[in-house]
Amino acid sequence: MDGETRISGIFSLKATIKVGFGTTKRAALSETYWFVKELEGDRFRVQSLDMDFKPQGEPFEISRKKLFEDYHLEPDLSYRLLSQPLLVGDHYRATAKHTSAEREYLKVKGIDEENIRANFGLGLVYLALDKKDKAVYIFDRLVGLEEAFEPRHKHLFNEFGINLRKKGLFDEALKYYFRARDLSKDDDHLLLNIARVYYEQKRLPEAEAAAREALAINPGLAEARRLLARIWDGPPREAPLPGL
Repeated sequence: MDGETRISGIFSLKATIKVGFGTTKRAALSETYWFVKELEGDRFRVQSLDMDFKPQGEPFEISRKKLFEDYHLEPDLSYRLLSQPLLVGDHYRATAKHTSAEREYLKVKGIDEENIRANFGLGLVYLALDKKDKAVYIFDRLVGLEEAFEPRHKHLFNEFGINLRKKGLFDEALKYYFRARDLSKDDDHLLLNIARVYYEQKRLPEAEAAAREALAINPGLAEARRLLARIWDGPPREAPLPGL
């Protein structure tokens, strides 16, 4: 199923339990909360949440039938605890309030560890703060998640890759771009980004080959032609490529 339509959010589970003893025994309604995320094969991963909506216990899998029979989506909680912090985090990151953005993204990851937007947001925040070790940790998580390279995340993916390169994390940037290329063979801009990394590494033959491959896919890609001109004009500059 397409990542855009997969079910993910906070659900409640209501059950009737017996409380008290003897003549005081009575039925009571119990309500617990769960974070649910759709997997492949019509299965769902279910994680129990405590009273503070923190994960507790081990997650387990259930069927679609079980989900819709027993669990109830809680849209208000899903918005307040997941969607809203992402929106606020994105706003803080866009306005360079990096510490505040980190706090919002971590709220989401506290419930949904693999949330793509939260991981990308944190990675960009850590790069902006020059916390390279933390950024590489996030990178290692993202590079293993196919969902990170879906079209709906393209703008975040591109921004993260560019910032890896600008921070001098060339090996990570290449690993990241080649992972994306496994999933998108004919992406001319992806090849251009690979060429830019090679150029800044002063690996001119590889840079030229990647730029030519990008042009073979899209002969009108002006940025690739400009990069080839730089390669032919002489050794790469010490400073990053302007405007890229």
